[in-house]
Amino acid sequence: MATWHKQGDATCECAVSEDVENGFCSSAGSVREPLGPQGTSATGNEHKRILRRFPGEWFSSHPVLTAVLILLLLVLVLALGVALAVQSAPQVPVTPATPQLVLGCPHGWVGSNGVCYYLSRDSRSWEQAQERCSELGASLAILKDEAMDLLFRLRGNVDYWIGLRRRGERLHWGDGSSYSSRVPVLGNSQCVYLADDKFRSEMCSNERPYVCSKAQAAL
Repeated sequence: MATWHKQGDATCECAVSEDVENGFCSSAGSVREPLGPQGTSATGNEHKRILRRFPGEWFSSHPVLTAVLILLLLVLVLALGVALAVQSAPQVPVTPATPQLVLGCPHGWVGSNGVCYYLSRDSRSWEQAQERCSELGASLAILKDEAMDLLFRLRGNVDYWIGLRRRGERLHWGDGSSYSSRVPVLGNSQCVYLADDKFRSEMCSNERPYVCSKAQAAL
């Protein structure tokens, strides 16, 4: 059933319904939305109430996700606070590290097991060779067995004085220690030199090249 309403100069037909009293006809003959107390649509007010109510309902229906979001927010706030604190902290000057000592041998010397060896190119008597080695901060070579093997390889065809000398019936190194090596010493003269793969002795006044030795030091 329809009822006719006159609105201005136009007449429109409205369907009879329970809400017809609250509606009014449009010029096209359709029923418009009833207006709220402030002149707004009742449906629009309802939508706004739903939107205002939606976040609270979502959080209450998803407690786990809500807790996770809160935790993430706290972490972000904490990280931001730490970053600001670090940035505002006074910068401590960095002290350069103490350089590590590098041990080595001077140019022209050969290093092995912490010892430097110098093979001379000039010839001197045993005493003169000892003095020259002393000027270089060393002494005529005092050799351990492993150093003997090295110098036997380095000597080539040259015979070198070493810091071994006979005192009485026994052989002693320049530092006073007794000679106790597997390498034999041939001859009964006082001063000893490298020869082939063994040691030989002869008069200390004879001149020949010499080997000096000293401990490795910081370069």
